[in-house]
Amino acid sequence: MRFPLERIFLAIVVTLAPLIGQSSQDLEALDRQIVARQGELERLREEIRLFERRIARQEQEEKDALKILYNLEERISLTSRLIKALESENQQLTRAINMTRTLIREGEEEIAALKKKLAARFVHVYKQKRASILELILTSDNWNQAAYRARYLKAAADYDRYLTGKVKNEIQRLERQRRRLAQDRARKQELLGEKEREEIQLQISKEKRQAQIEEIKQDRLSDERLLLQKKQAAVDLKRIIVSLEFDRVKRAEELAEMRRKRDLAVVADITYYKGKLPWPASGRVVTRFGRQRNPLLNTITENPGIDIRTRSESPVKSVLDGLVTTITYIRGYGTTVIIDHGKDLYTVYALVEEVEVAEGQYIDQGQVIARVGGKGSLSDSRLHFELWVNQQKMNPTAWLVQLP
Repeated sequence: MRFPLERIFLAIVVTLAPLIGQSSQDLEALDRQIVARQGELERLREEIRLFERRIARQEQEEKDALKILYNLEERISLTSRLIKALESENQQLTRAINMTRTLIREGEEEIAALKKKLAARFVHVYKQKRASILELILTSDNWNQAAYRARYLKAAADYDRYLTGKVKNEIQRLERQRRRLAQDRARKQELLGEKEREEIQLQISKEKRQAQIEEIKQDRLSDERLLLQKKQAAVDLKRIIVSLEFDRVKRAEELAEMRRKRDLAVVADITYYKGKLPWPASGRVVTRFGRQRNPLLNTITENPGIDIRTRSESPVKSVLDGLVTTITYIRGYGTTVIIDHGKDLYTVYALVEEVEVAEGQYIDQGQVIARVGGKGSLSDSRLHFELWVNQQKMNPTAWLVQLP
């Protein structure tokens, strides 16, 4: 008959091995997300630094109220994105802190249990006054008994070494987790301080923007100049849409994988969505797609999308699931979000604020991606929405469900 301790030892090693590292693996996965978020934060900080240097040279000589306004709006857009990124990293750090606390508590409990087992083993060995391996082998009745005794004693010794080593390793791991907890707490305080400073800067910029708007409203030529800026914005947007083709294949693969995980149907022909997409915001279309006549300036302009008048801060929703490719500021369009839906279909959401998504993020159909701007702007609260297929602008109303 085999001695049970050998089997018990092997069972303990096999059973505990996958459980010991599970929580640590979850924390490592979260760490990778935090590192990615830190990269995004640093890119935003660098973008703001470059912007500050650029406008610092301009503001000394700049007297054009409209250009000053655009600079302020771009600063507001960048600052808002930075605040959102800081909030996201703060949330991830909070999760990491909670997970580390759990690991520390579990580690302390495991060390206590291991020490208890180790103490019991020492007491057992002391009471039994276990003979040496050689003595047990020599006093065996036969070779089979001698072999079993040798294996039993080896398993017992291995188990003792395992317990001792496990206690040592757990104590070291616990110390690392405690250091990690202290670092994360300090990092969280830094983020909260930075977020508070950026929120103050955001409020200052908004107050300056309002002052510039009041000045511009007194300028009779401002409407014409705003119209010219919107024409340039349309050109800038098309340049961005064209540039997105470089990574289209990679995004298509990622999007297909995300849809497969969600068991979403794959559409072979993108025109399937014509007349079926939900509206990105509630409200009334005040500027339609195509050629428009401006009654004030008596000019004809081309609108590459539609403008939906709605309440300020109303939710802006994605009309289809997809990947966020771009969040940027375009003069004339304000903060702009572009989403790739696959099959060369892109949607554009401009004149928005409080963006709630990040570049590279997969989003579901109907998910809130931002809020309608309008507070402290030259125009009323509205969403500018565009839809592009094969790098060509389409009439969005032909793709959206018909309203009663």
